[in-house]
Amino acid sequence: MRNLVSASVVAALVAVAAGCSEPTQTGANGGPTTTAAVNAECAKIKPVVECAPQGSILEPYLPDAPVKATKSPIRLGTMNQDTGAAGAFPLLTVADKVAIDFINTELGGIDGHPIELVTCNTNFNPDLSQSCAQEMVAKKVPAVIGGIDIWGTGITTLENNGIPYVGGIPVSFEAARSPISFQFSGGTWGAVLGMGKYAMDELGAKKIAIIYGDFGPITDSARLGEKALEARGADVTLIATAPVNPDMVTALNEAARAKPDALIALTADSGCKPVMLTAKQIGFKAPLFLTGACIAPKIVEAVGDAADGAVFNVEAVLAPGDPDNELYRQIANRYGPKYDYPLQSEGTVSFRSVINLYVILRELGYDGITPEAILGRLRAAKESPSFFGHPYTCDGTALPGYPALCAPQQTLGRLVDGQVEEVSGWIDVGSLVK
Repeated sequence: MRNLVSASVVAALVAVAAGCSEPTQTGANGGPTTTAAVNAECAKIKPVVECAPQGSILEPYLPDAPVKATKSPIRLGTMNQDTGAAGAFPLLTVADKVAIDFINTELGGIDGHPIELVTCNTNFNPDLSQSCAQEMVAKKVPAVIGGIDIWGTGITTLENNGIPYVGGIPVSFEAARSPISFQFSGGTWGAVLGMGKYAMDELGAKKIAIIYGDFGPITDSARLGEKALEARGADVTLIATAPVNPDMVTALNEAARAKPDALIALTADSGCKPVMLTAKQIGFKAPLFLTGACIAPKIVEAVGDAADGAVFNVEAVLAPGDPDNELYRQIANRYGPKYDYPLQSEGTVSFRSVINLYVILRELGYDGITPEAILGRLRAAKESPSFFGHPYTCDGTALPGYPALCAPQQTLGRLVDGQVEEVSGWIDVGSLVK
């Protein structure tokens, strides 16, 4: 067996927390590809269970041959901003569908019962976020798989009804603090701490500048970094930018005047290119640290050698041949084309959430699945294996002040000649604020 702001402000910021897409390196076509050595062709012509590597957290649940789930379905919910004039992140929902298709087609679902995904699009609207959560309550789903929900109002509704909100990308205070939220990512809170700790410990940085979009949770992340790093002896300069169309020329020049030993940029997609290009233009010498959102292929290709040497947080195992890394690619290669799902995207975080929740559901068994049982399992989790991520502990202690962040630990990679090279193992960011 194997806090409400305009939607346009939000759109420019949510991708910061999506900085945990999988690591990349340059492929033969010049675009980024993954670091793991994968037999991609196998899963294109055979079922995944016949190609799967040993050592994945799914190994105990992999049959020797595909088992299709044919009994009555079990519903799970997902709430995500799939559309919206100011921004859309449909790949998180698509990733859920890819993972569930594999589970239903080859793993037999849950004791033969297929998972039916109840999707709801919040469309960057706090009222719709609440409406989505109310729909989940009405349909009696035992858990909701997280997506991106800036407003957090829906999470509050789930909390009031005792329904667990599992994974996704934490971009709201509710996602990071609700007692029914369980996140397998550190968001920008984990990112700034991990990058700052590495800069101090490995590069000997004594002066650190942090550029950030001035919006709720992002501002909170920057201030958390400031407090934690100054407590360790660093001189930290905070530089706020507008959350939409930030003036990175002014910000980089202000940072240069501080003469930092390292610069951390908590910027979203719209700020990634300006940071790297402006840094090169003005001859900024300090090492650059950026969120994983900035390593998107279209950004790396657009900035060229301005990205060389930059360090990114990736929140994933970078070692080639990692079994979860390889299994993910096999599943994506076989089931992704059906949904037009790209191998590398913010969807990897949502994919991880589905697999982690699936393991819990398999352990509970179909007859034992209830919101209370899932909550109990998650709250009791200590160093539980996380698919393609750091083991998670959900007792509220992993990152003090943000009890829902069960796995805020970080890994970092440096872009060198178009390839991401691992520069750190897992960084325990919680130790900086305890």
